[in-house]
Amino acid sequence: MPETLGAEDYVKFKNAAVANNPTASAFKFSTALDANGNLIDTDWSKIIYRTGISSNHNINVSGGNEGTSYYFSAGYTNQQGIIQKNDFKRISALLNIDSKVTKNISIGGKLSFSNEMNLAATNSGSLSGGAFSTGGLGRLQFVLPSTLAPFNNDGSYNLNGAAIGSSPQIVGTSNLGYYNPQFLLDNNKESTENNRIQGNVYGQVKPLSWLTARTQLGLDFMFTDNNVFWSPRAGDGYSRNGYAWAGNDIAKTIVWTNTLQVDKSFGDSSFNLLFGNEQQFSKFKGIGLQRENLSDPDYDVIQAGFTINNPANLYKSENYLVSFFSRLNYNYGGKYFLSGNLRQDEYSALAVKKGIFWGVSAGWELSKENFWNTLGVNDVFSNFRLKGSYGKVGNVSGIGNYQSLSTFGSGLYGGTSSLIFNNVGNPNLTWETSKKMDVGASFGILNGRVNAEVSYYDNKIDGLILFVQQSPSAGLPTSVPQNIGKMYNKGWEVDVKSSIIQTDNFSWNLGANASFNENMVTELAPTMSNLQTATSNLETVNRTMPGYSLGHLFVVRTAGVDPETGKRIFLNKNGEKVYYQYYAAPGTYQWSKTADGTVKADAVSIADGVMYGNTQPKIYGGFDNTFRYKGFELNSLFTFQMGNYVYYGSNAGLHDQRWWNNSVDVLTDAWKNPGDTGMKYAKPVFNDNVSNGSSMPLDINVFKGDFLKLKSLTLAYNLPKSVLDQYKINNIRLYVSGQNLFILTQYPGPDPEVSSNGNTASAPGVDRNTVGNARTFLFGLNVGF
Repeated sequence: MPETLGAEDYVKFKNAAVANNPTASAFKFSTALDANGNLIDTDWSKIIYRTGISSNHNINVSGGNEGTSYYFSAGYTNQQGIIQKNDFKRISALLNIDSKVTKNISIGGKLSFSNEMNLAATNSGSLSGGAFSTGGLGRLQFVLPSTLAPFNNDGSYNLNGAAIGSSPQIVGTSNLGYYNPQFLLDNNKESTENNRIQGNVYGQVKPLSWLTARTQLGLDFMFTDNNVFWSPRAGDGYSRNGYAWAGNDIAKTIVWTNTLQVDKSFGDSSFNLLFGNEQQFSKFKGIGLQRENLSDPDYDVIQAGFTINNPANLYKSENYLVSFFSRLNYNYGGKYFLSGNLRQDEYSALAVKKGIFWGVSAGWELSKENFWNTLGVNDVFSNFRLKGSYGKVGNVSGIGNYQSLSTFGSGLYGGTSSLIFNNVGNPNLTWETSKKMDVGASFGILNGRVNAEVSYYDNKIDGLILFVQQSPSAGLPTSVPQNIGKMYNKGWEVDVKSSIIQTDNFSWNLGANASFNENMVTELAPTMSNLQTATSNLETVNRTMPGYSLGHLFVVRTAGVDPETGKRIFLNKNGEKVYYQYYAAPGTYQWSKTADGTVKADAVSIADGVMYGNTQPKIYGGFDNTFRYKGFELNSLFTFQMGNYVYYGSNAGLHDQRWWNNSVDVLTDAWKNPGDTGMKYAKPVFNDNVSNGSSMPLDINVFKGDFLKLKSLTLAYNLPKSVLDQYKINNIRLYVSGQNLFILTQYPGPDPEVSSNGNTASAPGVDRNTVGNARTFLFGLNVGF
């Protein structure tokens, strides 16, 4: 985690920043002592984070006879998260039965149940939309000064209204506006409980040896119970004098699949022909309650006395997907392979519902041809196959069930019933389609000890579905889903598996893969020059334009810090240098074309930004090694990523010159005296939120996202079978494993493998006040009877 200033360094640095701003003389920073006479020097990350203890237990039983087989498993997980009060518990069970009723008839089914309980005290701020939350724990660990304590000297919480108290350590502001995380952790709570039942039954008939008919009916039913409570004493619940929210969600999906399969062989030829139909119906509904103004602050449940009661979480929706599909596979002599598929899908959420998709592929096993031996290459290659495919597939990109429709919702206004325009539809919304070509070869060498696959792909995406923000003056309530353009992904994929050493007592197996990808948007809607996607609706750093990758970083360029004045040097859209200094006392300036300020200039703004950095990795992959020596086994998995950039928005906050705490690097990398060269950060001027990137995205907060990560490392020992046979035990395996143990990167944040915008396709590569990833150590025992 980034290291922030301790109490004494914080006070010294902030007072120096105040001295550099003639308009901020009312501010003064100082340290304080706790009840024991010790200096208050709070590391807020230690209050927010913890080392969690987890346990995971599983048992499975399988068996059967000649006609029937069964499998049963049960599991229990109890996991503490790395955030205080963040816990997860799971109970699960699975039963699978298959039975052959007669020679030609089979039946079976599967039933599973899980109960999952997610517990949290408050918002981490890391979920999509929470990057700038004043109560987000990921942000509070950076922002809050180390001079403040979670508790007052009398043992009460350090509070000033909804926020944390700052007196007398910070003079000049009455309220910091940010919450006390200790109070949030102790008094607020959030929970989500999921109960899920999944099951299917099938019947299969083989009236002829080459003909199979199968029908399968599946059900997925999930009930979710959500609860939120915010204390009235501080935090988000303060302005509402207590807040509680509860919502129940029910999701049900039924899938019915029917297939008819033909398997036939004629001499050297064999083929497999499949016809099928699948229908999927999903239904969702929710109901809930929101309550405010708690009658007694000692209660912490929604069932307590509240004077304001509002309906919440009220919705009802459904969707339907019907598909007809067919597939033909042909094989001649194990040398020539042909395959083709055709399907028609209709999805209710689209305005133009029907899509027809298809694919063809071919393969040629050269190593089985007579000329292969004539060429003599069989001494090098144990097998060699050429293959290629081309097809068209459809995607709905996660659109909502009714987002192609303009809809109204009911409500009350002044006690009178009303209609509310709540969604803007698109009567032309249809399938996003991908046409992908893939050609390559797979081969083995050294008598099959090394097997590799190399392929080239070109995936052209048409009718790209993105949610387009409209001008505020349009008065529309939502962004509009549109098939707005075209994009492609193309590149190479390499996969290698090797058995490097194989002896009776020792073996070494290596597997590696790498993808070399180029992503490019080639076209948007005729009326759209670019698509901008904001982080938490407050900071827009992702922009999609033709000629660039999806979600490219759009930032303002800088040219370092002036060595004589300490001013940040910006570059406007014409590439001209513009100097900036925060304070604007009489006779001084903010923006100028020269370091001494004699020539005024228009202010630099986000309008001077440029398309700066690619967020899509150009190279990514991994490699794993497995070593075995007698009963010991060592496995390591490394992953890597190259060629992309990450906007480290947290870095802007860590160098903001308001009262916020700063990274320790300001002590060495911020300008102090005339003649300081090579400084990363401008002269500290109190209240300056421009020079280091808080007011608009700057290139100084963009970093390479390249990394090499030790994703997992496992050391295991399998007890010898000669020992186990004495006790009628099949196997005993002891192991210790670690995850996210090591990362090699130039990225200064917690982890470059991050996204503050969740899975939003048009806004990747943004790290704004996110919580760090966990490093995990596992100790385990597997026993088989």
